[in-house]
Amino acid sequence: MDYWTLLTLGYTVLEHTMYVSIWFSSEEDCWSVLMNNGTLYDQINAEMGYCDVSEVASHVVRPKIRPW
Repeated sequence: MDYWTLLTLGYTVLEHTMYVSIWFSSEEDCWSVLMNNGTLYDQINAEMGYCDVSEVASHVVRPKIRPW
């Protein structure tokens, strides 16, 4: 079973607050998008962001990566 981390970013478009959410397989990957320079956080000029670690294990089996 895998646990996922949800990244939520908030940014403003024409005075409206918009949100985008992206799932990451690890909390470390999520925080690297928030803390490093040149990431999505910087590209969309986000004003806020946080990583929310799931407490529920995923019951969906991920497909295997194939070489083709």
